[in-house]
Amino acid sequence: MAESTHRDGPGTAAGAARTTAPAPGPGGRDPLRDTVCLVIGGARGIGAAVVEEFARRGARVVVGDTDRLPSRYNHYRSTETTGYGEAASLAERLTGEGLAVRAARVNASDEAQVRALYAGLAEKPGRLDTVVNAFGVTHVCPVADMELAEFREVVAGNLDGVFLSCKYALPLLRASGGSIVNFSSVSGRTGFGKVAHYCAGKFGVVGFTAALALEEARHGVRVNAVCPGIVRSNMWRYLIAEFTRPGETEEECWERMRSMIPQQQFQTGEDIAGAVAYLASARAVTGQALGVNGGMTNP
Repeated sequence: MAESTHRDGPGTAAGAARTTAPAPGPGGRDPLRDTVCLVIGGARGIGAAVVEEFARRGARVVVGDTDRLPSRYNHYRSTETTGYGEAASLAERLTGEGLAVRAARVNASDEAQVRALYAGLAEKPGRLDTVVNAFGVTHVCPVADMELAEFREVVAGNLDGVFLSCKYALPLLRASGGSIVNFSSVSGRTGFGKVAHYCAGKFGVVGFTAALALEEARHGVRVNAVCPGIVRSNMWRYLIAEFTRPGETEEECWERMRSMIPQQQFQTGEDIAGAVAYLASARAVTGQALGVNGGMTNP
């Protein structure tokens, strides 16, 4: 399970300046320079690392997020969050460093908000090259105890917004020959107990991505997914609190999680952001779900 939106954590360095070595394109030019990128769920954590990766490589970035979630079944245990406020703070900080970043308010599960966001982008800046759907929610509950409402709402929280964002992005991306990167998870490649609804949603993201890639290939739009592993994030801190065994400290639980990773190290926001940047600029890659999880899943 990997956190996808509104998140922070010591592994993501969401508040620290960082430098990225550009991946040269033809003539040594970074393929992300002067492109326009939208990151929905980019306020903090992995999403913020993606925003910084693109902005520091010369892209103009719109970071979208929300202060309200549609369901109480999430790792915040509340429908209230601080996503848009933190997106605005992130944009202000990066703009102060001379980077081109602005915040936009959007709840990815609200069709009217998503449609309005893309309509605004069609007017200003008038183009879009990359969409990163970096959001998701999880909640711990075994299937035997789960209500249908919880199952539906967690699946919807991870999948509905991907559909809506992709649908309304397509006209702009067809015009630019752009790309989409959807956030799935290691839980979209293998099952984990007590989060079956999260797994269902993230497996759904992988399937949706593969199908949309086939539909859009003839229009010049590439569609891929990234599947993060274990990142020290708000989502994973919630999961650690839920999964800590009797007599076990939370740090011991973290170490138990680490033992699940063949490389024996947690992933960072920067690890995931680098993979997203690769997928956004790899012209011959589409329909793929790229695992960034230290070897937890195999093809």
